[in-house]
Amino acid sequence: MRKRSCALLAAMAASGIGQSAWASGYQFDVQSVRAQGSANASSAEAADPSTIFYNPAGLTWLSGTQLTLGATAVDPHSHFSSRAGNTADGLAIAPADAGGSYAKQAAIPHGYLSHQINDKLTLGLGLFVPYGAKISYDDNFIGRYYGNHVDFKSLNINPSLGFRLSDRQSVGLGLSAQYLDMELGKNQDLASLAYGLCQSSGNGAATCQAGAAAYTGLPDARVRVTGSNWSYGFNAGYLFANEDGTHIGLAYRSRIRQTLHGDARFTLPDALPGGAASPVNAGLCTALADGKASIDVTTPESLSLSLFRPMTPRWSLMGDLSWIRHDHLQDVEIDMPTALLPDRKIVYQTAWRNSWRASLGADFLLNSRWTLRAGYMYDQSPTTGANYALTVLPDANRQMYSLGASYRLTARDTVDLAYSYLKLQEAPVNRTDDDYLANNGTPGTLTGQYHTHVNLLGLGLTHRF
Repeated sequence: MRKRSCALLAAMAASGIGQSAWASGYQFDVQSVRAQGSANASSAEAADPSTIFYNPAGLTWLSGTQLTLGATAVDPHSHFSSRAGNTADGLAIAPADAGGSYAKQAAIPHGYLSHQINDKLTLGLGLFVPYGAKISYDDNFIGRYYGNHVDFKSLNINPSLGFRLSDRQSVGLGLSAQYLDMELGKNQDLASLAYGLCQSSGNGAATCQAGAAAYTGLPDARVRVTGSNWSYGFNAGYLFANEDGTHIGLAYRSRIRQTLHGDARFTLPDALPGGAASPVNAGLCTALADGKASIDVTTPESLSLSLFRPMTPRWSLMGDLSWIRHDHLQDVEIDMPTALLPDRKIVYQTAWRNSWRASLGADFLLNSRWTLRAGYMYDQSPTTGANYALTVLPDANRQMYSLGASYRLTARDTVDLAYSYLKLQEAPVNRTDDDYLANNGTPGTLTGQYHTHVNLLGLGLTHRF
């Protein structure tokens, strides 16, 4: 039975590396359909093997062998309004639209397996998607010079154990093998780049403006940067259970440092003014030459305090307070060195801060088969203002309202359902572009506002062998 369970988890991993976030920063916090129904307030409950993610100490409250599989469908709706922008050479960005239907739908899977060795020790294995983003704007998006494409995928393999210290206390430990795969894209205005190359050669502004005019209106150059890597971290937890069924939990998940290795690929228009003899064109081809790329990313650490308390034989209340350390990510620097340009790079300035997340929820035992639940979550964004807003990761403080239910099919099988509505605050953008490739002392500008809400629908199954 355990071999069959592991095969199911492996198949899930092979078929579903996640592609959409819509949680604080680039985190995807819905790692259990049952927990989604209470807006992630149930971290201390330890009701199924998904406790591997929330608090591995909860494994000791699971008997026998149990398998939880589930997925959450993500349906985002977002648009960019009140938009305006200039290129680095001072011209209005044209054409300039809102980017079309850039927020993409996705289904995010998860799976967990627990096996009780004896009264004190329980082992577990989790496969889930902790981070991700999937955004792709249309060709005429006004913010295309700041980023118009991201496909950020992840997978976490989390073997864990829970050890019972006494009848009331347990501890847990897990190891995390984390895979990240990222593709980032942006466009480059050739007139701005030609102007910058001209000035860097010591020419005056008037001369450079006249030379850059020949490139105005040409199709943009495009850059796509890819990278992937495996790295490792851990999570740990403590759980205290009182005689009345109250659980108090403390959980920690470590940061993981990643350096993604891949390639930078550039696409230029088929024809450039002046042909092969033009020194500006030679500079453009040097600046936009294909090469290797690397991206440094540190995923955040977190610390959570949680409570689960039965109030009556039918009603239970629960809550979770989490602190997430995002300040490791002050910028995302993409290094693309070549022999002629060893310092070539793209930098996304973020200036992220640490953030808090709070959830409250309740369970109601309707009858022997149905349990109903609801919850509310407030999730603080790590972003620090309009000057650091990212077109490839629009973010803001958000609130989540959740409803859920569990239906016991048999003595061994339980189906979980959940629906969540996620509403983000308006996210203003007031960005300047200090583009290394077109650095001429006059950065481009982008202003506007993001408006976003998300529907999440989850379906899960827990089987007890």
